[in-house]
Amino acid sequence: MIRILHKLLLFCDKKNAVRIRIAYIFSFLNAFARNTPIMAGIFMIRDLMEGTADVLSCCRMAGILLICFALGTFFQHMSDRLQSSAGYKVFAQKRVEFASHLRKLPMGYFTDENIGRISSILTEDMVFVEENSMSVLAEIASGLFAQLAVTVFMFFLDPLLGALTLLTDIVILILSIPMNRTAADNSEGRQAAVEDLTGSVIEYAEGMAVSKSFGLTGESSSRLRDSFARSREANLKFEREYAPYERNLEIICVVGISAILAAAIWLLQAGRLDSINFIGVLLFLLNLFTPFKTVFQMGARLSIMEVALDKIEAVFAEKPLYLDGKDLPEEDCAHEIEFNDVSFSYEKEEVLKGISFTADKDQMIALVGESGSGKTTIANLLARFWDVDEGRILFRGCDIKQMPMETLMSHISMVFQKVYLFEDTVFNNIAMAKPDCTMEEVKEAAKKARCYDFIMQLPYGFETIVGEGGTSLSGGEAQRISIARCILKDAPVIILDEATASIDADNERYIKEGMTELCRGKTVMVIAHRLNTIRNADKILVIDKGMIAEEGTHDELMSKDGLYSRMALLQRDMNDLKEELD
Repeated sequence: MIRILHKLLLFCDKKNAVRIRIAYIFSFLNAFARNTPIMAGIFMIRDLMEGTADVLSCCRMAGILLICFALGTFFQHMSDRLQSSAGYKVFAQKRVEFASHLRKLPMGYFTDENIGRISSILTEDMVFVEENSMSVLAEIASGLFAQLAVTVFMFFLDPLLGALTLLTDIVILILSIPMNRTAADNSEGRQAAVEDLTGSVIEYAEGMAVSKSFGLTGESSSRLRDSFARSREANLKFEREYAPYERNLEIICVVGISAILAAAIWLLQAGRLDSINFIGVLLFLLNLFTPFKTVFQMGARLSIMEVALDKIEAVFAEKPLYLDGKDLPEEDCAHEIEFNDVSFSYEKEEVLKGISFTADKDQMIALVGESGSGKTTIANLLARFWDVDEGRILFRGCDIKQMPMETLMSHISMVFQKVYLFEDTVFNNIAMAKPDCTMEEVKEAAKKARCYDFIMQLPYGFETIVGEGGTSLSGGEAQRISIARCILKDAPVIILDEATASIDADNERYIKEGMTELCRGKTVMVIAHRLNTIRNADKILVIDKGMIAEEGTHDELMSKDGLYSRMALLQRDMNDLKEELD
């Protein structure tokens, strides 16, 4: 338990950890103030039974009780204020740090499994720790100090009573060891089930359209139902295994209270304990171990918090990309882009091996090959979504690992088939490429991207709100807005994952015109799906099984009768067949 509390304090920043430690002092004072009235009551009873009580002593006792009540309220307020405010401040800060850390992680981290984990951390783990950590700290600190005060006072009444109280405390502490271990073991399974359930809900929601289109909404929810079942079983298992310890805790407390009561009666009969102190024992007796029970009933919540903290810290422990570095040199370099013997693996699966090529300023480099050959990975490595395992990628002679991430990304624009627009105005979706731009600049970019006309037909023109992900627009319209965004950015290097691969003919014409504007005077790396779109590329790289199988212009590669020429002939035959069918 102390270990978990220490971990929680380490999780906090230094300033808030100090606030929490100061709150411990107020918790101790509050425990003392709450128990003082009972102790004072014993003295009042003594005065009444001995006939020495008078108006002055009664007023004095009333004053003491009022002061204890006021001090207890004040100490409780200060403890809550210090701890509760610290908790909310800590997690407000941690959420910002968490988002900042995620921004620095390689794109390879964001698998479906990890997205479910991130969602679970933000919606479950952080919320649970935030809402429970400070109240648990307050309860534990107050309970421990209260139990200490009660045990000391029992020694004051009689050493035997104090020894029995201390012995019961020790037995409870011994019981807490397997109790906390059981809670910890089951908390890990419970939180894993919650994480799995979160991932299943996300997957079910994202795949709803596909499931409905095939009439499989019932079948597709089988994983979701299984996840709910696993979550239910994990929670029930937690309760089944933890409940016996809580029952044993109650039994130990009852046995301890009974032993102390029996000892007090024996001491009273033996004349070692007077009637006044016996009444004092009775006043304390029923709630004698309540503080300890409160403390150890927090064990389950503490264990869940520990698992939640471990999950949060595991994400923070993920190695980020190196984002600092030096800016680009002013002088011209031999090549705009250079891949120098680059190798890369996704975990243990080697994807690229010994990739080397150059791209000069204003050249178009095309990457072709079968699906899974490594084309997109090459483009993503240039944008530094991941870092290479071996070799170097140079941009204007500078290793991109040694460049600030902001500098690198300011020189690259990317247009992919899957377009994402934010739930914001059309203007803001375009202007995010250049935050200080004017409306005229946005309109000019829209005209070049061939999307100005359809934007002006929207209900509020550039101030129209588009749905999250661009759902209120057609795929071609969203694509043209993304091209306008890149035109406005005006980066010297363009990466294209051929954006017309799944667009209707009318939109394809507009998108090609927009991309012509986008690529004018730029260095372009295009991932080609239709080989007829790259006939004029300055250099074509044929990627096969993570290596460059062929390299050259269209005419050069066609004359080799190699992999490229076979791909080109196959596509030509398919196009001819399509025309015949049409």
